[in-house]
Amino acid sequence: MTMHKPSFIVFLGILLLASILRFYQLGNIPRGMSWDEVAIGYNGYGIATVRRDEWLNRLPITFKSFGDFKAPLAIYINALFTLVLGLTPFAVRLPMAIAGVVTVGASYRIAKKLGWSEHASLATMVFVALSPINIHYSRIAFESGIAVSLVSLAVLSFLHAGDGVRQRIFYLFSGFFFSLSLYAYHSTKLSIPFLLFLLLWFRFKQIKKDFLIILLAVFVSGIVMLPLLKESFFGMAGERFYMTSAVATRERLKPLGEIFSIVTTNLFAHLDPQFLLFGKTDTLRHGNGVFGILTPLEAIAFVIGSFALFRSTRDVRKTGIFLVGAIFIMLLPAILSVGVPHSNRAHGIVPWMQIIAGFGVGQLFLLFRRKKLLLGVVGVLLVVQTVYLYSTYLKIYSSNPEALSSFQYGSLEAAMLAKKYEAGSSKVVMTDSFGQPYIYVLFAKRLTPMQWQQGALANYTFRIIDWEREKNEKGATIVGTAEEIPAGAKEIVEEFSDESGRVILRVARIPE
Repeated sequence: MTMHKPSFIVFLGILLLASILRFYQLGNIPRGMSWDEVAIGYNGYGIATVRRDEWLNRLPITFKSFGDFKAPLAIYINALFTLVLGLTPFAVRLPMAIAGVVTVGASYRIAKKLGWSEHASLATMVFVALSPINIHYSRIAFESGIAVSLVSLAVLSFLHAGDGVRQRIFYLFSGFFFSLSLYAYHSTKLSIPFLLFLLLWFRFKQIKKDFLIILLAVFVSGIVMLPLLKESFFGMAGERFYMTSAVATRERLKPLGEIFSIVTTNLFAHLDPQFLLFGKTDTLRHGNGVFGILTPLEAIAFVIGSFALFRSTRDVRKTGIFLVGAIFIMLLPAILSVGVPHSNRAHGIVPWMQIIAGFGVGQLFLLFRRKKLLLGVVGVLLVVQTVYLYSTYLKIYSSNPEALSSFQYGSLEAAMLAKKYEAGSSKVVMTDSFGQPYIYVLFAKRLTPMQWQQGALANYTFRIIDWEREKNEKGATIVGTAEEIPAGAKEIVEEFSDESGRVILRVARIPE
């Protein structure tokens, strides 16, 4: 890659900005950790320590976890990070933040490979760096961010492989990244086959020349996917599909008329401006409820880019068809699932929408003679938008009660308090009000799966706290919410408050 010095400096500046937006206070904001994040981190810790998940399955391809059968790649990557950095919220979230920055860098190269100008390619990179959905899923330990990064690298490698004889080796890298993406997130199992067919159509002339090396790439990819294929046919990897599918049960497909109605309804739900622009969501785990998939400036550039693509030359129109096709293909997992609109399953539309938006910015630079003025205006608007977007994000995920609840704020803190006071107690009774309390205790105590399954939590009981009953549990430590343990109870030994000073947890020691 040859870049002029000014462009290279801008490139590095955008990467730095993307890193700041994703790494700042990563372990603390969002405040709290959802049980899925804790489960990914703890199962990674189990793999790192005893090579088993929490249920003592040895090096599984699908993780049973809470019965939701998690994809394996994020957990295995977490095993490496927790081995080096320890089992902490920062270490658990770090792989996703790195993946987000990789996606930003890859988006620039994809845009260049598609023939975008330097302005358009850098604009693409900026839009991905500032993407609300990509920032959000780069800051929490959900699997989709890693999948988005791998798919971006796979497509980039595929496009680069067509540049010449020496570059053909990148077909192997493309196949490898595509294969890994199938291990990263369940949604890719549905979208990637269609995306591959789209790529074959898009680069058909080149593929005919490179048929043998592509055949080798398919063979190598097949070897990489063998464990997943075995698990899909003979294991539990397929369970997740039936758990989330809106169009099928284990027994049958729904009638075609009903499927058409579901697909149409769900498609429009994901194209609804309330979702795309204003962050409509039923849980703040999936977005902040203010910014959606696109920022306002990004949306304007996307509209301009879409019109420009299809009013351009034949080759550019073909590129436009590829990009629009990629968007709809990567939306398929969200469209065919329950719980719509669903930003986590729709995360795969990054960076394809941003690439179109970047093309729109490139067209504006071609049209305007006073390019420095345009650059200044766009720059000021981007700065204002970024400051507002990020300050809003930090405020919501550090203090908004709904956001704190969405990320089970108090669960890990309750586990840490239980750990602190368990010595000398006959038993520990910990509130079950946040959900899945056992995984937080395992995380806090750094117990291996072996230790847990051998009874290391035998003195723990998880239930909704009934103070009238619990205060008679002689010698027990009680960890409950402020609503469960009344203020002023003489047995209280510690209280835990949020940033506003509101008490959310109390610890009581019951005398012998």
